[in-house]
Amino acid sequence: MNPISSATSSLTSGSAGGTKNSMSSLGINDFITLMTTQLKYQDPTQPQDSTQFIAQLAQFSTVSGVQEMNTSLGSLTSQMKGSQALNATAMVGHSVLVDADSASVATGEAVSGVVNTPTASSNINLVVSDDSGQIIRQMSVPAANGESAFTWDGRDDSGKAVAAGKYTFKAIANVAGKNTSLATSLVAKVSSVTIGATNSDMQLNTDELGSVQLSSVKEIF
Repeated sequence: MNPISSATSSLTSGSAGGTKNSMSSLGINDFITLMTTQLKYQDPTQPQDSTQFIAQLAQFSTVSGVQEMNTSLGSLTSQMKGSQALNATAMVGHSVLVDADSASVATGEAVSGVVNTPTASSNINLVVSDDSGQIIRQMSVPAANGESAFTWDGRDDSGKAVAAGKYTFKAIANVAGKNTSLATSLVAKVSSVTIGATNSDMQLNTDELGSVQLSSVKEIF
């Protein structure tokens, strides 16, 4: 048998047993074995074409470079995930601002947030409703450019503390002469962090808003 073919056969013999090994899975050491075998057994009167040999060296260099790059990228990914996990766990106990229009509220608990306010907005009216849709409180929010801050004290229009439950916030403002619904963002306190398999799976757990993605956080307090 040709020595080159013999060396190749010995390197790929594992594929005969139904495993996933194949020529595509050859590593750097396997390339070295094949190249040294080729040099050892070539005919001195008909030496290996230098052009082919240089091409093989280039291929070897490419394979080696790709493997090193994959290793580096894997290490970088792990470091980035670890850094992001560290940043997320450091947020436990802090409050975050997240786009939301409803929150779970304990009896008498205040809720803070902002109304996302476009230019030329005025007369912002914030309507707070309970889980059944009944209006609990209406309050005026001073208009500001970009974000208009508000705080609901957890009481109804008569001044009585509301029962624990889920409450929805709807903002309506006069924008350029038209009544327009505006989006709201609410503040919640981070109680714990859930770290998933990828950075995009990382969740901040709050009592008010439930689980929110780290990437959705607009501001940290």
